Amino acid sequence: MNWRAIGSLLLNIIAISVLFFLILTGSSTVSHSAAIAPYLALGFLIIVAYLTGILARELGFPALTGNLLAGIVFGPSLLGFITKSNIHSLEFINTIALSFIALSAGGELKLKSLRENASVISGITLSHTVLIFGGTLVAMVSFLNISGIQGIAGSRIIWMASIVLAVVAVAKSPASTIAVINEYKARGPFTDVVLGVTMVKDVVVLLIFAVSMGIIRGISGAAPFSLSFLFHTFGDIFLSIGAGLVYGGLMILFYRFVAREITVFIVIAAFLANELASFAGLEQMLMCMIAGFVVQNFSRQGALMIEGIEKSHLPIYVIFFSIAGAGLDFSYFGSVYILVTLFVLLRVGLIFFSTFLGAKLTGASPAIRKFAWTGFLTNAGLTLSIAIIVEKAFPDWGRPLKSIIISAIAINQLVGPVLFKIGLVKSGEVRPQSGRDR
Repeated sequence: MNWRAIGSLLLNIIAISVLFFLILTGSSTVSHSAAIAPYLALGFLIIVAYLTGILARELGFPALTGNLLAGIVFGPSLLGFITKSNIHSLEFINTIALSFIALSAGGELKLKSLRENASVISGITLSHTVLIFGGTLVAMVSFLNISGIQGIAGSRIIWMASIVLAVVAVAKSPASTIAVINEYKARGPFTDVVLGVTMVKDVVVLLIFAVSMGIIRGISGAAPFSLSFLFHTFGDIFLSIGAGLVYGGLMILFYRFVAREITVFIVIAAFLANELASFAGLEQMLMCMIAGFVVQNFSRQGALMIEGIEKSHLPIYVIFFSIAGAGLDFSYFGSVYILVTLFVLLRVGLIFFSTFLGAKLTGASPAIRKFAWTGFLTNAGLTLSIAIIVEKAFPDWGRPLKSIIISAIAINQLVGPVLFKIGLVKSGEVRPQSGRDR
């Protein structure tokens, strides 16, 4: 551990923070208008999150943990250098970054590897879906009955809230997974299985949530259970897959006939994919993952795409995870910390057991059986979307439930990447690195 480098990084972070504070308070000669305040905040956040990421690497943690911590420390929850209005203004940047990460995730999936690991990926996915959903549902009905959370009371509401938490427990964050894999350049069957399960589960969770919302609407009396709701959701998923196939084909044409400025192109491709998904009401992550998968596996241009991603992923990850950290709201944690802690620990236990069982039954390697669970802990984008949808549909109990979910996301996002890095090292697909190995 290089203490001189750590000290230098801390001094730089403090100096930049003091300078930005002076600008915010008007004590500096640098003036700014309200219109550019969000972009001034973004510039500060990029610099300080980048330095905090390097600091995290010096201390043996993934860089994205440092990026998240920078967002949390300087965001509304603590120091308040980055305001809620700043975060709202910068959300469009984060959605573009999410498209980029999804393209990257699809590009990392190779058809050959999926075929070789199909049984293991299917076994773990099925085990996760059944055991995590079922175990969480049963446990949370009991926990919520005795917790006395304001707004979540009564048998029907407790069952509805428990169903949502069961869906959330199954979900995970592809963004965090691919960020750690790219940071440590992990390659091998362990990495392929974790990434494969992560991608498949993203689709599975969308389907489970659609069915669950139909059941919840029936329980609440808001609307009878309707197959049309399910058909609509399935239609959106198939349309997103189709759009991903077409978009991937268009990307192949660029790589084949132009093949210039590939770093700039991948960022532009992410932007256009985000705009298309938003305009057509498609599932952004799914569409982009399919597009990246198509380029990688159905053309000779996959290496070009990965080259562009590797050249540009560092600033994208810094922006995405620092804004994500700033957006985490800890204001409700004090009132729900016992239930959140129980939920997080329950989820970790179920992920460990279901991963081990699924891997064992499908004859996976000892490394996958013992350590693959570390790759399934984080959950962010899709999970937050579920919380927001439920809050809008059922504000009375959806609002307190959202506070529980956001608090759990915060813990999982901080702990998950660290444990996944350890799992990758234990699997032998990443060598232990010092802070200098960047």
